[in-house]
Amino acid sequence: MNSVIKDLKNARVDKKLKQSELGGKLGLPQSHISKIEKGLTDPRLSTVTDMARLLDHELILVPRSLLPSVRALIDGVDEDKPLWDLDDEEDVGS
Repeated sequence: MNSVIKDLKNARVDKKLKQSELGGKLGLPQSHISKIEKGLTDPRLSTVTDMARLLDHELILVPRSLLPSVRALIDGVDEDKPLWDLDDEEDVGS
């Protein structure tokens, strides 16, 4: 769960949202958001799901056997361009 929480914290920071602002949207005090992000408390799955959605992320369960394929789609073969990336604009009309 640590990597999920770390990603959500990074998403919060990227959106320039304060812990208190995120907490307000979730109905939680800032101190609870802080404890979640520091790993001092184990949040409920519903809380993590709500956090993710408020930060424009989505949690999904992936069968372990499909994980390499999903990672390849997300990350791509190389770091430059994921396999799911949109086509270049000039290729779209062709």
